[in-house]
Amino acid sequence: MKTTKYITRAAIVLALTTALQFAIREFIPSAPPFNFVSLFLVGSIVNLGLLLATETTGLWAGVIIAIAAPVTAWLQQHLVSPVMIPAVMAGNLLLVVLFWLVTRKSGSADSWLRWIGLGMGAAAKMAFLYFAIGAIVGTLTKFPVAVTAFIRFSFSWPQFVTAVIGGVLSSLIARRIKPIF
Repeated sequence: MKTTKYITRAAIVLALTTALQFAIREFIPSAPPFNFVSLFLVGSIVNLGLLLATETTGLWAGVIIAIAAPVTAWLQQHLVSPVMIPAVMAGNLLLVVLFWLVTRKSGSADSWLRWIGLGMGAAAKMAFLYFAIGAIVGTLTKFPVAVTAFIRFSFSWPQFVTAVIGGVLSSLIARRIKPIF
């Protein structure tokens, strides 16, 4: 019974995260000035999915979404090169694993450890993506300077902000959902 609940909840969070990524990018143009709205809205939703799955279902649910979300972003042409997919996966995994390691013993969405885990995970994700995507974008010579500048910006401090927003939203939702573990 626990396995069925686990799979069902993980699948629901994954489906919602993916569907919302598609819906937001479909209805909000990715051209300036809307690209900032899309960046912060989609990023917050994806981080919400990552953290909510991890907090209410367990580490492996968060890992599944961490791996699936960048593939969805690439299919939507948000990632300009498939080479970026593993880097974004790794950044998402840093957020999920650090959050889980710090919070796994607290058992409460209200615990101060939750906020430490969120801060550590968000900072690690931001730092990793800033350097990894910056290195990848440096090799992509076919894009205009403005495009590469926006990509570098997208994978800098907005990653921290969207992770924190996703974490706050996750906290509000998680306290109303009974964890499966």
